[in-house]
Amino acid sequence: MALSDLLKRLDFGKRPPRERALFILTAVAVLFAYLNYFMMPMIRSARDLTVRKVSLKAEIDQGMAQIPLLLKRADELHQAAQAKEVSTEFSGKVGDLFPGGSRLSVLLEEMTRLARLRQIEFVSVRPDAIEDKGTFFQLTLQIDVQSRFRELGDYLLMLENLPRAVVVKELRVETRADLNPSVLAHLKTVTYLGKE
Repeated sequence: MALSDLLKRLDFGKRPPRERALFILTAVAVLFAYLNYFMMPMIRSARDLTVRKVSLKAEIDQGMAQIPLLLKRADELHQAAQAKEVSTEFSGKVGDLFPGGSRLSVLLEEMTRLARLRQIEFVSVRPDAIEDKGTFFQLTLQIDVQSRFRELGDYLLMLENLPRAVVVKELRVETRADLNPSVLAHLKTVTYLGKE
């Protein structure tokens, strides 16, 4: 049924003014409810999406502008790392600072021998850092050992009494159920190596 047919059937001209006013008010209320509860949220959502799209585009443009700077910085860091590797390389003939010029391998053998005396098991030994101090190198070693707590204390005392400079800078002890009664100790030691 067409709207014109509906309007002819209702025949507003013959209706009392009160009914016409009620009909108009009802139509306005329905139109207001439709606009307020259906159309306005869609309009707000579309506006929010547009704002987000603009802000995302601005962020993307800003990120794209930073990519060349980041690539340049990454290249600089890579070149600096390569230069540092070249400057910190040293031969196996580097000795420590004390008389006799013992090699690094002798120091590690002595540390291992002392550990065996106290029934301490080496888990890992790895270099952490090498710093060139001019006339000597400062070598930081990360050593992980497994032992009973008392034997660990004795081992640390033995390291302190070595004729070579070995400084324990950090000590972290952890207990685990699978190692009980032993503990896992993480030592950060520093030693000094002379340049030949």
